[in-house]
Amino acid sequence: MKSLTVAYNKQAGAVLLVGLIILLMLTVVGLASIRGSDLQERMAGNMRDRNIAFQTVEAGLRAGETVLDLVNLPTFDGNGYWSDQTKVNNSVANWSAAQWDTANNAVTVSNSLLTGAKSPPKYVIEKVLVKPAAVNPGSGADQESYDRMGGDVEYYRVTSRGYGGTSDSEIILQSTYIR
Repeated sequence: MKSLTVAYNKQAGAVLLVGLIILLMLTVVGLASIRGSDLQERMAGNMRDRNIAFQTVEAGLRAGETVLDLVNLPTFDGNGYWSDQTKVNNSVANWSAAQWDTANNAVTVSNSLLTGAKSPPKYVIEKVLVKPAAVNPGSGADQESYDRMGGDVEYYRVTSRGYGGTSDSEIILQSTYIR
Protein backbone atom coordinates (compact mmCIF):
# COMPACT_ATOMS: atom_id res chain seq x y z
CA MET A 1 0.00 0.00 0.00
CA LYS A 2 1.12 3.34 -0.93
CA SER A 3 0.55 6.23 1.33
CA LEU A 4 -0.56 9.51 -0.02
CA THR A 5 0.91 12.58 1.39
CA VAL A 6 -0.89 15.79 0.78
CA ALA A 7 1.20 18.81 0.64
CA TYR A 8 -0.42 21.79 2.24
CA ASN A 9 0.43 25.00 0.50
CA LYS A 10 0.42 28.28 2.34
CA GLN A 11 -2.87 30.12 1.98
CA ALA A 12 -2.71 33.42 0.14
CA GLY A 13 -5.58 35.17 2.08
CA ALA A 14 -8.13 35.16 -0.75
CA VAL A 15 -11.01 34.40 1.61
CA LEU A 16 -10.11 37.37 3.79
CA LEU A 17 -9.96 39.68 0.79
CA VAL A 18 -13.36 38.47 -0.53
CA GLY A 19 -14.89 38.86 2.94
CA LEU A 20 -13.66 42.45 3.24
CA ILE A 21 -15.06 43.34 -0.18
CA ILE A 22 -18.46 41.87 0.72
CA LEU A 23 -18.41 43.77 4.04
CA LEU A 24 -17.62 47.01 2.20
CA MET A 25 -20.51 46.41 -0.23
CA LEU A 26 -22.93 45.76 2.67
CA THR A 27 -21.79 48.98 4.36
CA VAL A 28 -22.41 51.01 1.20
CA VAL A 29 -25.88 49.46 0.77
CA GLY A 30 -26.72 50.15 4.44
CA LEU A 31 -25.61 53.77 4.23
CA ALA A 32 -27.63 54.29 1.04
CA SER A 33 -30.77 52.90 2.68
CA ILE A 34 -30.30 55.14 5.74
CA ARG A 35 -29.85 58.14 3.47
CA GLY A 36 -32.97 57.22 1.47
CA SER A 37 -35.14 56.78 4.54
CA ASP A 38 -33.92 60.11 5.94
CA LEU A 39 -34.91 61.83 2.69
CA GLN A 40 -38.33 60.16 2.74
CA GLU A 41 -38.85 61.23 6.34
CA ARG A 42 -38.05 64.86 5.48
CA MET A 43 -40.37 64.74 2.46
CA ALA A 44 -43.20 63.36 4.60
CA GLY A 45 -42.63 66.10 7.19
CA ASN A 46 -42.71 68.80 4.52
CA MET A 47 -45.90 67.36 3.06
CA ARG A 48 -47.50 67.32 6.50
CA ASP A 49 -46.43 70.93 7.04
CA ARG A 50 -47.91 71.94 3.68
CA ASN A 51 -51.14 70.10 4.47
CA ILE A 52 -51.47 71.92 7.80
CA ALA A 53 -50.86 75.24 6.01
CA PHE A 54 -53.48 74.45 3.37
CA GLN A 55 -56.10 73.45 5.95
CA THR A 56 -55.33 76.55 7.99
CA VAL A 57 -55.60 78.95 5.07
CA GLU A 58 -58.78 77.26 3.86
CA ALA A 59 -60.32 77.79 7.30
CA GLY A 60 -59.46 81.49 6.98
CA LEU A 61 -61.02 81.62 3.51
CA ARG A 62 -64.22 79.98 4.77
CA ALA A 63 -64.38 82.43 7.69
CA GLY A 64 -64.24 85.35 5.23
CA GLU A 65 -66.91 83.79 3.03
CA THR A 66 -69.10 83.30 6.11
CA VAL A 67 -69.03 87.07 6.66
CA LEU A 68 -70.30 87.53 3.09
CA ASP A 69 -73.13 85.05 3.75
CA LEU A 70 -74.63 87.43 6.31
CA VAL A 71 -77.93 89.05 5.36
CA ASN A 72 -76.64 92.50 6.27
CA LEU A 73 -73.05 92.91 5.25
CA PRO A 74 -70.69 94.85 7.45
CA THR A 75 -69.58 98.28 6.29
CA PHE A 76 -66.44 98.07 4.22
CA ASP A 77 -64.96 101.22 5.70
CA GLY A 78 -61.59 99.97 6.83
CA ASN A 79 -62.76 98.87 10.30
CA GLY A 80 -62.04 95.16 10.36
CA TYR A 81 -62.74 94.63 6.67
CA TRP A 82 -60.70 95.83 3.79
CA SER A 83 -62.19 97.90 1.01
CA ASP A 84 -59.77 99.58 -1.33
CA GLN A 85 -61.89 102.35 -2.80
CA THR A 86 -59.14 103.34 -5.23
CA LYS A 87 -59.53 99.94 -6.91
CA VAL A 88 -63.33 100.11 -7.35
CA ASN A 89 -64.29 99.37 -10.97
CA ASN A 90 -60.99 97.58 -11.47
CA SER A 91 -60.72 93.82 -11.70
CA VAL A 92 -57.05 93.76 -10.70
CA ALA A 93 -56.47 92.08 -7.36
CA ASN A 94 -54.84 94.34 -4.82
CA TRP A 95 -54.47 91.73 -2.05
CA SER A 96 -50.70 91.65 -2.42
CA ALA A 97 -50.56 95.25 -1.23
CA ALA A 98 -52.28 94.30 2.02
CA GLN A 99 -50.17 94.37 5.12
CA TRP A 100 -51.32 91.21 6.83
CA ASP A 101 -51.91 92.72 10.24
CA THR A 102 -54.98 93.91 12.09
CA ALA A 103 -54.04 97.56 11.68
CA ASN A 104 -54.43 97.12 7.92
CA ASN A 105 -57.79 95.35 8.18
CA ALA A 106 -56.65 91.74 8.06
CA VAL A 107 -58.96 89.70 10.26
CA THR A 108 -57.36 86.98 12.37
CA VAL A 109 -59.37 83.77 12.61
CA SER A 110 -59.47 82.42 16.13
CA ASN A 111 -60.41 78.77 16.06
CA SER A 112 -59.42 76.28 18.74
CA LEU A 113 -59.65 73.46 16.19
CA LEU A 114 -56.70 74.79 14.22
CA THR A 115 -53.76 73.03 15.80
CA GLY A 116 -50.22 72.62 14.61
CA ALA A 117 -50.05 75.89 12.69
CA LYS A 118 -47.38 78.49 13.44
CA SER A 119 -50.02 81.22 13.62
CA PRO A 120 -53.77 81.50 12.99
CA PRO A 121 -54.89 82.36 9.46
CA LYS A 122 -55.83 85.87 8.42
CA TYR A 123 -58.12 87.09 5.70
CA VAL A 124 -59.01 90.30 3.94
CA ILE A 125 -62.16 91.06 1.98
CA GLU A 126 -62.04 93.40 -0.97
CA LYS A 127 -65.22 94.84 -2.46
CA VAL A 128 -64.94 95.11 -6.23
CA LEU A 129 -67.55 96.75 -8.43
CA VAL A 130 -67.52 95.38 -11.97
CA LYS A 131 -68.73 97.52 -14.86
CA PRO A 132 -68.76 96.55 -18.53
CA ALA A 133 -65.75 96.97 -20.76
CA ALA A 134 -67.40 99.97 -22.44
CA VAL A 135 -67.24 101.80 -19.10
CA ASN A 136 -64.10 100.16 -17.75
CA PRO A 137 -61.79 98.85 -20.47
CA GLY A 138 -59.95 95.72 -19.44
CA SER A 139 -62.50 94.68 -16.83
CA GLY A 140 -63.50 91.53 -18.72
CA ALA A 141 -67.24 92.24 -18.46
CA ASP A 142 -69.21 92.81 -21.66
CA GLN A 143 -72.26 95.03 -22.12
CA GLU A 144 -74.71 92.13 -22.63
CA SER A 145 -73.67 90.40 -19.39
CA TYR A 146 -73.81 93.72 -17.59
CA ASP A 147 -77.36 94.41 -18.83
CA ARG A 148 -78.51 90.86 -18.00
CA MET A 149 -77.29 91.25 -14.40
CA GLY A 150 -79.34 94.40 -14.05
CA GLY A 151 -76.60 96.96 -13.56
CA ASP A 152 -73.62 97.15 -11.30
CA VAL A 153 -72.67 93.83 -9.75
CA GLU A 154 -70.76 93.65 -6.52
CA TYR A 155 -67.98 91.16 -6.40
CA TYR A 156 -66.11 90.43 -3.22
CA ARG A 157 -62.61 89.05 -3.30
CA VAL A 158 -61.67 87.08 -0.18
CA THR A 159 -57.98 86.42 0.28
CA SER A 160 -56.64 84.26 3.08
CA ARG A 161 -53.07 83.66 4.20
CA GLY A 162 -51.88 80.94 6.52
CA TYR A 163 -48.84 79.00 7.63
CA GLY A 164 -48.11 75.41 8.50
CA GLY A 165 -45.99 74.33 11.44
CA THR A 166 -43.16 76.60 10.24
CA SER A 167 -42.96 79.88 8.39
CA ASP A 168 -41.47 78.02 5.41
CA SER A 169 -44.90 76.76 4.38
CA GLU A 170 -46.98 79.81 3.55
CA ILE A 171 -50.10 79.52 1.41
CA ILE A 172 -52.38 82.23 0.07
CA LEU A 173 -55.82 81.30 -1.26
CA GLN A 174 -58.34 83.56 -2.92
CA SER A 175 -61.98 83.23 -3.87
CA THR A 176 -64.45 85.49 -5.62
CA TYR A 177 -67.92 85.90 -4.21
CA ILE A 178 -70.87 87.45 -6.08
CA ARG A 179 -73.72 89.09 -4.20
